[in-house]
Amino acid sequence: SLIRLSLLLMAHLEPSSVRFLQCCSRLRCFLHWTLELIRESVASGGYSAAFHELTAPLDRLVLAIVLQCHRAFSRCSAVLIEIESSPADKYFPSIDSRQKNYRRLFRATLELREIVMAAYRGRNEVLRAALSLQAYEALQAGLEEINNQKIQGAPKSSHRRSSMSRASASGGSGSKEASLRAFMANSWVTGFHDVDIDGNLVIPEQVANGQIYRHRTASNRGRLAIEELASESKTIIKDYNNALNAPFEAYCEDQRQWAETDAVRDMEYEGDIAVKRFSAKYRSDLSQITRLVSLRTEAADHRWKLVARKINEPWMENGYWKLAKHTDRLHRRILLVRNRNFKSHEEASYELMLGREREKAQKYREERLRKIKEKKEQDLSDSLRGGRNVTFGDLNEEEKEGKEMNKVSSMVRVASKGIIPFAEYSIDDNEDVDDVDDLDDITLEPEDEDASQNTDGIESEVLSDPQNVDTHEWDQVKPEDYEHYQGEPEKETDINAWAKAFVWYEGEQLVHSFESVVLVTLQTTTDGILLLTTHGLYFHPTGDEINVMTKEMLSKPDDKNSKEQKDRRWRLSQLTEVHGRRYMLRAQALELFFADSHELFINFNGGTKERDKFYAKLRNSCKVPMLCSPKSLNPRTVFKRSNLTEQWRKRKISNFDYLMQLNIMAGRTFNDITQYPVFPWILADYTSKELDLNDTRVFRDLTKPVGALNPDRLSQLIERYHNLDGFPEEERFLYGSHYSSPGVVLHYLIRQEPFTTMAIELQSGRFDCPDRLFFDLAATWKSCLTSTSDVKELTPEFFTCPEILLNTCNFPLGETQSGIVVSNVNLPPWANGSPYEFVRMHRLALESEYVSQNLNHWVDLIFGYKQRGSNAAAAHNVFHYLSYEGSVDLDKITDEIDRRATESHIQNFGQTPSQLIVKEPHPTRSAAEDCWKPLCYEISCIKELRCHTPKKQFGGSQTHGAVISIHVLTESIVVIYSDFTVGTYKWSASRNGFSFKMDKMRIIGCRDSSMSSSAVFGGDCAPERAARKKSSSSRNGIDNNANNGKSVVGHWSFGMTLGGSTNDGLRRRA
Repeated sequence: SLIRLSLLLMAHLEPSSVRFLQCCSRLRCFLHWTLELIRESVASGGYSAAFHELTAPLDRLVLAIVLQCHRAFSRCSAVLIEIESSPADKYFPSIDSRQKNYRRLFRATLELREIVMAAYRGRNEVLRAALSLQAYEALQAGLEEINNQKIQGAPKSSHRRSSMSRASASGGSGSKEASLRAFMANSWVTGFHDVDIDGNLVIPEQVANGQIYRHRTASNRGRLAIEELASESKTIIKDYNNALNAPFEAYCEDQRQWAETDAVRDMEYEGDIAVKRFSAKYRSDLSQITRLVSLRTEAADHRWKLVARKINEPWMENGYWKLAKHTDRLHRRILLVRNRNFKSHEEASYELMLGREREKAQKYREERLRKIKEKKEQDLSDSLRGGRNVTFGDLNEEEKEGKEMNKVSSMVRVASKGIIPFAEYSIDDNEDVDDVDDLDDITLEPEDEDASQNTDGIESEVLSDPQNVDTHEWDQVKPEDYEHYQGEPEKETDINAWAKAFVWYEGEQLVHSFESVVLVTLQTTTDGILLLTTHGLYFHPTGDEINVMTKEMLSKPDDKNSKEQKDRRWRLSQLTEVHGRRYMLRAQALELFFADSHELFINFNGGTKERDKFYAKLRNSCKVPMLCSPKSLNPRTVFKRSNLTEQWRKRKISNFDYLMQLNIMAGRTFNDITQYPVFPWILADYTSKELDLNDTRVFRDLTKPVGALNPDRLSQLIERYHNLDGFPEEERFLYGSHYSSPGVVLHYLIRQEPFTTMAIELQSGRFDCPDRLFFDLAATWKSCLTSTSDVKELTPEFFTCPEILLNTCNFPLGETQSGIVVSNVNLPPWANGSPYEFVRMHRLALESEYVSQNLNHWVDLIFGYKQRGSNAAAAHNVFHYLSYEGSVDLDKITDEIDRRATESHIQNFGQTPSQLIVKEPHPTRSAAEDCWKPLCYEISCIKELRCHTPKKQFGGSQTHGAVISIHVLTESIVVIYSDFTVGTYKWSASRNGFSFKMDKMRIIGCRDSSMSSSAVFGGDCAPERAARKKSSSSRNGIDNNANNGKSVVGHWSFGMTLGGSTNDGLRRRA
């Protein structure tokens, strides 16, 4: 083993290194030890032949030593030649270093030669048998030459004295160096460097392998020795690996035997269960964290886009706009927001769609006739082959198909005349299309097939429009905020885990979960789960968004947004009002109003009890400091307790505000197209060039409903009312249509989104016939006076939003049969062609004295005692019974077809507001001279006003000085005093008042106030600093007694408040 390790080191060490020299010296010792063992073996066995079984392993080692020394000789020779032929500074830093390496190289070479010499002398039989004839002769010649030089001695050295002196100068050692150089020049050292590769065996060239030299053939003994050496090496490696692996295999066997015990198997079973539990928990946590990171990233990107959009959009010249989904604080829809998903709706043009329908009907007719003809020919052929006679009855099918085709043609002809949209009504087989005159007699049916939906634009608008995005949704929690798993198995899954994606308030707790609610907006409805906490409302959608017009899903199956919808939150700290609402004539909905003018309409599928339960928990268990709604959700109770009528009578609120509040209390909302707020027609003069609001003749008669304004039409309607013999008394109606319905709202607001899209969806993917569109205000008023099916009132936008009268987006509204291009609304002459002037005059008319004195009559008709019953019949104010609250209970209708028909009627033909006043008439408005006047009702009053400064200010008598600023938060008030002390006060509001108490008082660091002459003259900067500045004030001639006012002034202060003890002079200067 020592010899093998030495040979391995000698093959990898640098020839001129110290380690190489040491390795050669050790190998020489090991060789002498080997030769001594061989001699002992020969002496004991009596055999001296090479590779005998007694000495074969040692002989092979001797051969390996000689072969490795031969390879080392060639390496040393190459290094020596390189050192001598190169400059001294190429490889060595100095001459001394070069000489040291030179000497070590010669000493290592000398050791190698002595090793070969010892092997030759001690075991020459091995070399003669294992080496080729030529190699052995070369080795023998080189070694014999060394012996001869030793015998001759001095003469040989004298003959080469000159060369030895040169060698000594280069670092040699006289005769030894010459002898070494002579040996290294021998053919055995310089030759025999090739090898023969036989499979995995490498055989040196000088090994005996049957070579022929001088007509003599060498034996194969050398090859066999190399093979045996290779076999021994493999055996050694195998034994070494076995020695290394044996302890580990023994350990594994012990572990296997231990693992087969029952105790270990029980532990493995428990471990598997724990691993599965931890793996499931890890996957769940990883999925949740991934979702949270995705939500946070998406929310951050969206918020960044909103910020960039708000920065860039003000500088954009071109753009399209739409009506905002929320109103202002006075419930006016006057705000326009940018429409980033604008669609021109050119494909919804009436003329274009009508042409397509004609082509479709023609293709349908041709296809049906072709099939009829083919079937008739097939029947005739079958009858001839089978001997059957063709009867007259077999040909009647063609007549039936022809009749059906005539019906389709009639429908196309009626649609082309502009009577009713094609494919939106059904015709009975016994009814003649040309005899249809009254639109009230036509049953509308929504088209289910081939309806062109505009869902993609709506969906992208909901996700990208900042008006539709809760700005608080971006603040998601970090993953480390979750409680980490402690090893215990989960007993149940937290179904409300989705709400943890939002940052909750400190101390916020879950109050109740409502599993089945519907979030209702102007365009969509969404089923979901509602969580009520102490500080917020959380909504998680469980179903797809449904279009309120088409009753179809907005998101398509392949839409990535359809898989995961947005959860939403509303902060209860901004909740101001809550009103009960009806949804599909069921009193099971609520509308929540927030301080930022946003509204939330929620329908509870659990019914009225679930809605009342939500409201009770909201009032009793949640923090709603700004909520001022009464406990009752009954509209009449809310109206009675509001004292709204008295404020209107005393002219503390305007007519518009009063009507708007009446609409809100009566259940009208901007979030439900079927219950849109209703406003009256005010004017009756749309033809004059000038409008005199002092002339009562320009106003509409507010004591009568629209249907009763024309006596001739009213007589026709009364006659039809008495002819309704097949109807029960409670189901008779005077007007087949309603004054407020989705069709009416979309009729007026068609020129502005999102009502344009909704109007197209109502008409099955296209604009209505241009002759029926709202394009002339005078013609619309005339239609309301003459048509038996037109009794519509107005919407609030006629008094606030001039843009509804302008086709600002250039929608293709078409051209009437008389050649009028429908675009902007034709206005009365007194509006001078300006919709802004029209709205201004219209609003003035609403606030005029005539309307103020007669508006109570219209309120009686719509919200008061003339809405229902005998008083309504006497006032000719009777509508279809399904439009009234409580007229039908949908839950009791068992037939599915009847229930759907009733729901369709409720949704499409209008709903009457809740009745606020049942018995007595609405009081009239007081005269203007009997009511209060504003403080500045005349310009001359302004000069008489005087500012009042209280003698003592809150905080002035304390050590903190006067109050600089007051900031009101949700549940606290932050007060900044003149000594830069910040005080926090807790407050809570209630109907009977509010509580107010001290919470904290702390001092904040600040820079000293300016001590300029003007500042010092105005007052000292802080009370406690007055003493330090007394001398400075005296030098400036300032009386320190004037600084008792404790006022704050400075170069960075934002206000100055005078204290209670400040003298009048300082107050006047201030």
